[in-house]
Amino acid sequence: MPLSKDALKTIHVIAKSGSFAVAAERLNRVPSAVSYTVKKMEEELGFSLFDRTGRQVKLTPAGQYFIDQSQWMLDSYEELVRNTAMISTGVDVSFSIAINNIINRDGLIDLIEQLNHQFPSTQVSIKTEVYNGCWDALYDRRADLVIGAPHSAPKMEGIVYHSIGDIEWDFIVAQSHPLASQITVLTAEQLRYYPAIVVKDTSQHISPQDTWSLTGQKIIYAPELTTAIKMVERGVGIGYIPHHRIKSLLDQGTIIKKAIVEHKQPTQLFYAWHANRESPVLNWCIEYLMQPEKTSLWCR
Repeated sequence: MPLSKDALKTIHVIAKSGSFAVAAERLNRVPSAVSYTVKKMEEELGFSLFDRTGRQVKLTPAGQYFIDQSQWMLDSYEELVRNTAMISTGVDVSFSIAINNIINRDGLIDLIEQLNHQFPSTQVSIKTEVYNGCWDALYDRRADLVIGAPHSAPKMEGIVYHSIGDIEWDFIVAQSHPLASQITVLTAEQLRYYPAIVVKDTSQHISPQDTWSLTGQKIIYAPELTTAIKMVERGVGIGYIPHHRIKSLLDQGTIIKKAIVEHKQPTQLFYAWHANRESPVLNWCIEYLMQPEKTSLWCR
């Protein structure tokens, strides 16, 4: 007899109840059928699962090990059935969210926790994109939803977007940097001598952009924002960083905010997704994210 789900469940019910008769009642089967299932299973396995010498059925050492090691199989089967039923109703098999590297991520864990609870069958992936890479992720179908797409959407048909707020930028240098002692507004001529620290735009199809750099200035591309901040803090270069990411460093004085000519304006951010997409997961995400207390998290 192959190890079927029914046979496995029968053995587990007997083990929990300690009685073939009770197990038969719980399984809505006659006792002889339960006994036959166990007998055939033991013959197939080549060892006894139950000690039948006492008034109450007990597991043998081999039986106890079998029960302990096979519980996951029963759990996995039930989960598989539940999840497959959800998929059959149109729930997404997978769902990808792209986040802008400059957003405040404090609300991300709550979103994923709730999303996973609502759609346990859906494989969720979170990807970081930079600048126009956010829009490009939608264009290239790398993402089903974007949190923090910057500025207004490029000329792309079938895209829905909703404003979530503005990100403020600070131009910063290290405390030990030669520009730190300057008290006047810094000019392009003064800034051009030092490398600009930038996180590279991840766009593959839409024209990429830089956060800030000057013509003729050396650019050092950091792999992500945390490293960019550390590079500036170390004095490797200079650049613009979202204010919310460096508030504590500014308070500590390890970096200094400077005024420069042509100060960078705040970046307006959006939620963005494909219109007319039939997706229960996307619909849930939009409803969740549109709550005012959720929307306000990403830019502060």
